[in-house]
Amino acid sequence: MGNEGLRIAVIDSGPIIHLTEIGCLSLLQIFSTLHIPDAIWHETVGQGRVLQDDLQKINIFKRHTLSADEINKFTTEKGLKKLDDGERECLYLCRQISVPLILTDDLAVRDAANLLNIIPVGSLGIVVKAYKSEQISLSEAERIINALYDISSLFVTRAIVEIAIKELYKRFPHE
Repeated sequence: MGNEGLRIAVIDSGPIIHLTEIGCLSLLQIFSTLHIPDAIWHETVGQGRVLQDDLQKINIFKRHTLSADEINKFTTEKGLKKLDDGERECLYLCRQISVPLILTDDLAVRDAANLLNIIPVGSLGIVVKAYKSEQISLSEAERIINALYDISSLFVTRAIVEIAIKELYKRFPHE
């Protein structure tokens, strides 16, 4: 199928928060391992936006404590000063452990990831991947995508939601 290498990712706070807000955090189980920098752990669990028990139940998260000096050097070299600490840690971690996939809903992070040849996937993309890997039904995928738009704090336009829903109907484009 060609997606085996994309079962491991580094995760930013957005998808954790947004999927939690709609009760769909378990969708992250389409990944075998999610690497999470300490800054993101603190943005989510540390600020009470996600329960530690909920992340631990999924049992795919690997926490990383990173060197501030190394992150600062990386930030300067790559021109990432406008991003927040967690976002910079995510991009640095992708590079440090050679993971080509970052889960993020932040447009600036997505742009930076593309410049670093890292593939960004957001909450809507996670839902599409869950459907395409047959973890959820088509109707469930549509319901979740609409819930991300209607209920969660994810900032996304209706046009982007419609693109994600159309993507569901391209079920297996490479088979």
